[in-house]
Amino acid sequence: MDAVPFGLATWAACAVIVGGAYVIFGITAFGAAMFTVPALSYFFPLDYVLPMCVILDVSAAFALGSRFSKDADRGELKWMAPFSLAGAVAGVTALVTLPQQATIAAFGVFLFFYGLYSLLSRAPQIGVARHPWAVISGFCGGAAGTLFGVGAPPYAIYLSRRLPDKAVLRATLSNMVLLSTSIRALVFLAGGLMLWDRILGALLLMPFALGGIWAGHRIQLKASRETLLKVIGVLLLLIGSSLILRVCGS
Repeated sequence: MDAVPFGLATWAACAVIVGGAYVIFGITAFGAAMFTVPALSYFFPLDYVLPMCVILDVSAAFALGSRFSKDADRGELKWMAPFSLAGAVAGVTALVTLPQQATIAAFGVFLFFYGLYSLLSRAPQIGVARHPWAVISGFCGGAAGTLFGVGAPPYAIYLSRRLPDKAVLRATLSNMVLLSTSIRALVFLAGGLMLWDRILGALLLMPFALGGIWAGHRIQLKASRETLLKVIGVLLLLIGSSLILRVCGS
């Protein structure tokens, strides 16, 4: 077992976490990293968790995004993608210079307030301008992706105010997540963070991620998206609070 990056008990716990997180991904087309990154950071250092999770995210986004790519709004993707790359580069620079505890605390605060926002906000109103918000959401999503492993919320907030059709919104978001996570994986590779033990860990957890996506897609056909988002908001509040308390108690 020396070649394996974690023992059997840890692997089983991580498999449950990953499977459950990707049920959420299968339903909403984003959000797995909101659960995998903070939960897996209890077992491993953040610089191990982020590259491993980005491999899982790339695979999951490809599996889901390729199926719905024909419905995506290409105009939105063309504007957001280059600025996502710029944000990713800025984020990875901060990742290798910021202290780990401060990074985890910032991630916890981010999750807490995003969860609070999702619980208190009403249904998004359509009509926000593409310029400059596509640029801002692209950059912020890219930076948040490399810093916290969660890049989709800025994209989701922007696109939900641009695209009235649910199918187009989901397809565009899933393709943006695919672009974003692929960029993040390349940035991690260039930064020397994509090491063999991270890749092996992702491969061991991949079947559970794909199984979660399959289950989530089946649930998505029946469940209310609005109700699910409220449940996610509660969980984000709890996870964000736990991370903040963890840093304060260390």
